[in-house]
Amino acid sequence: MTNQNHDVLLAALKLSRAMRRCPPNRGQFPFPPAVGRLLTCVAANPNVSSRELCEMMDIRPSSLSELLARSEEEGWIARAVDEEDRRVQRVTLAAKGQAAVHEMEAARQADLDRKTGCLTEEEKAQFCALCNRLSEHLEKLALDLPESFRHGHGRPPRHGCPPPGFPPCEDDAEDRPDLPPPLEGPLERPTLPPRGKPAFPPNTRFRG
Repeated sequence: MTNQNHDVLLAALKLSRAMRRCPPNRGQFPFPPAVGRLLTCVAANPNVSSRELCEMMDIRPSSLSELLARSEEEGWIARAVDEEDRRVQRVTLAAKGQAAVHEMEAARQADLDRKTGCLTEEEKAQFCALCNRLSEHLEKLALDLPESFRHGHGRPPRHGCPPPGFPPCEDDAEDRPDLPPPLEGPLERPTLPPRGKPAFPPNTRFRG
């Protein structure tokens, strides 16, 4: 029997639940989280191309174009055509965007200090090292699992694609004795009550 005091996965689940109950305050910034993520990516990769931003943010080009247009209109970013390749568009932070990134970094650091104030610097380093070690171990274990189980124990992935495997075709039904036999003859339609008469007795009660 597993010792509850040493159940690492249970402790990780408790920590994840506690973090969901104490989310960061994103309402203090005058833009949605998508814009904040864009500004953070551009700040870490100055003069980045729009194609590279698509890969970093993992969004469609059409969604990125709309996000860039809105951010440029609000004065967060600036776009320019690459001098060497006119087909490439470079994105940089405007002065307003740079100030917003500094505010986000300061707010994130303050939130981090508040939530991890119960740990010393040595304990923080040990915690990060243990989490990285456990994550790498679980990633190696995941490689040995079937592909369908990597999306959540056989459930369909979030993008909506069906799990691997399809029901047998009619030509394969003979090779599947576990399937029920096909229906024979025409299907009978249910009979409906004649018009003008109630479908249920007048004293019938239904639970509300």
